[in-house]
Amino acid sequence: MALDLTLAPLYRINGQEIASLPGLLALTPPSNAARIRTNDRLIVYLLLTGNAVFSSSEYMQEAQHAVNIFYQASGSTTSALRAATEAVNKNLLDRNMSTSGRGQYTNGWLTLAVLRDSQCTVSISGPMHIYWFGQNESRHIHEPGTSGKGLGIGQNTNIYYAQTALNAGDRMLLIGRAPAAWESTLNDPRPSSLDAMRRRLSTLTRDDLNSVLIQATDGTGALNLLKGTTEIKEESLEETPAPPSIISKLPHRREAESTPEPVGSVVEESASAPEMAAHYVQPSAYAIPPQHEESFPQEQSQTNPLASLPRNTMPRDFPSSIPRAQSRPQTSIAADDAIEMKMEEEVEQQDEQDVPSQKQNEPESSREPSARTRQTAKMLANSIQAARRMSGSLGEKFRNFLPRLLPNPEAAETSMPSTTLMGFLAVLIPLIVVVVMFVVYWRYGRSEQYDAYLRQAQENRAQAVALTNPVEQRIAWENVLFNVDIAESHRETSETVTLRKEAEENLDKLLGITRLQFNAAFSSKPNIDISRMAANETELFLLNAANGEALRAFSAAGGRGLQLDTTFNCRPGVYGNYTVGPLVDILAMPGVNAINATMLGIDASGNLLYCAPGMVAQAIPLPTPDTNWGRVTAITLENGNLYVLDAPARAVWVYNGKDGTFVDRPYFFFGKQTPTQDVIDFIITGDDLYMLHGDGRLSICSYSTVESSTSQCQDPLPLVNPFGAYQDIDLFGTAHFTQLLFAAPPDQAILLLDADTQGVMSFSPRSLELKGQFRPTTGTANPMPSGPASAVTVSPNHVLYLVVDKQVYFAANMP
Repeated sequence: MALDLTLAPLYRINGQEIASLPGLLALTPPSNAARIRTNDRLIVYLLLTGNAVFSSSEYMQEAQHAVNIFYQASGSTTSALRAATEAVNKNLLDRNMSTSGRGQYTNGWLTLAVLRDSQCTVSISGPMHIYWFGQNESRHIHEPGTSGKGLGIGQNTNIYYAQTALNAGDRMLLIGRAPAAWESTLNDPRPSSLDAMRRRLSTLTRDDLNSVLIQATDGTGALNLLKGTTEIKEESLEETPAPPSIISKLPHRREAESTPEPVGSVVEESASAPEMAAHYVQPSAYAIPPQHEESFPQEQSQTNPLASLPRNTMPRDFPSSIPRAQSRPQTSIAADDAIEMKMEEEVEQQDEQDVPSQKQNEPESSREPSARTRQTAKMLANSIQAARRMSGSLGEKFRNFLPRLLPNPEAAETSMPSTTLMGFLAVLIPLIVVVVMFVVYWRYGRSEQYDAYLRQAQENRAQAVALTNPVEQRIAWENVLFNVDIAESHRETSETVTLRKEAEENLDKLLGITRLQFNAAFSSKPNIDISRMAANETELFLLNAANGEALRAFSAAGGRGLQLDTTFNCRPGVYGNYTVGPLVDILAMPGVNAINATMLGIDASGNLLYCAPGMVAQAIPLPTPDTNWGRVTAITLENGNLYVLDAPARAVWVYNGKDGTFVDRPYFFFGKQTPTQDVIDFIITGDDLYMLHGDGRLSICSYSTVESSTSQCQDPLPLVNPFGAYQDIDLFGTAHFTQLLFAAPPDQAILLLDADTQGVMSFSPRSLELKGQFRPTTGTANPMPSGPASAVTVSPNHVLYLVVDKQVYFAANMP
């Protein structure tokens, strides 16, 4: 982290300069962050509009919740940003649903900025603005059509992603809506100091302000938050102070008489800032005038808080269809729809108040409901009215009709419908109404949601086809899959299947992924923890991690899958004069060897165990090295020689082989440089030894046949990713490499198992450039369950084996 970031809030309410900006956080990665997030610094800028009441602690909780979700996410940067944004949207939506009965709602505008080295990735939800000022140019980031109207108004989360390089001296301004007086300053890319620009922006207008100015300087990666004249360094998530407790002093609001400060809050305000008790979600000109509550006076303000609003911003487009929230107990579907329709109307009213002048000159951007939507709504209304009329008329007809069934008027008088019957009718009729409404919704309401998401997926597809930047293409195709997933949750059709197939094929092409069809090797899984595998053309050997026993499998009858050889004996025990412990690694032996073994295993003390079907296992200890054994962890064969890894001793010992036996004393592979103790796997080709370390990095050591002491090592060994679609993703940093091996001849590619994705990455041996990835097919054609892969091997006849959830899966004809 070579850049320091200084954040200067510009926060003014009713002429009062307030030092602390609620909803603003700047953090370095906490100690419990996901491994891929350890180099990400995060800035959260949350702006809440609406007419609901938020305490300052609740305001900060929403921002801090986004931080927690982001740093716990283990995927790409954009997926982590989406997870954080969706979490805030869910919280605000749940809150809006619970307060809608009182006419209160909150609309959240959220900007998240992630800085990794000098690359800044931002996500915007809501019609917010980002101004970037470089040394000789500036950039205005504002895409309301993609970022939507904000969070908390529907289940669909609209996000716009952008990237920019951040260098020393660059500045960024995050703001919801810029005053008109700032236009000349924001359009001037000439460099100036942070303080000068801050003072200039503050003095140009007396309007209410809610923004943050960011300056990048050379440094050590520190984050400095200015509060008035105070500078606070944000070190980690745990040390982030809570926001000050403040309230907008509005004419129609009574100040709270006594509200205690939230526990652990830090109040740092300027001398002129008044002391206030709770935060009201109305960032001055950014919000809609609030609805009144009984606990507050009902007098109306004589001044219009929106009169000073700037009119130079673009109107914000609202999605044509808001996905409905899932029904809750004691809440009908119709009630939920009414709640979201009311929220939509209030947001539309806010837009009408915010940009009246532009509505006169620009065409209306929101789309009118389709004819089918209007027809469905009309049908629902008519059904409800008809049900009410039917309920009343049926009750009256039953009262009039039942007495006529009796033989005389006296009996009629004494045989009116009983209370039980009337109660039954009172329950039955509303139940029929509910069933009818449910059927109508299931037939038409779900169809409307399906159509909305299908249209969105088709729009994303058209955008992806038109784009040329591989990163933008990848994001567009990911959005296609996202909307297709939601559409198929309502109904799966040939259109969604075709869209999904096209999106997956294009994504795989952009990311260099080859899909393989895997099948279960055993009809019932062996249900053992398999840590290693080895294979030849006809056999598969499995190492049981629990007891160190090796198992053998061969082709089942009919050629369908594999079956275990119950007579194969290759386990720890006493063999003649030698005691073999639990095996730590296994490998398939060449076809011709002196002992006629098909598999070779080794324990932690260097004892070899030769095994073959129908043969009693034979134990032969390796000659002890000069420095004795630490603990053997892995072995490999190359040109008839056996290489033994002793990771705790930081050693690799080489045994010259004679027909599969190793009786000579070994020699030390390394010279003056030796590897670290965290090596978990290794392979050898010629004089080059590749090692995989516990943290996922690779290293290489080359043996010198002229002078062993001059052997050289390179640690770490850089991996090269030539696929442009990964420009904003650290593919190798997010991968969890657990095993290293060679591909089947004649292709001598280096393979790395990424356990978390069940994928195998292929690299060129010398350049270590990524050639591609092998992953299972998607959808119902993939029999593999979710979860990490614990072992991998490739047979000489190009069969790839993977172990997932204690079952072996194989894919034939691996390229």
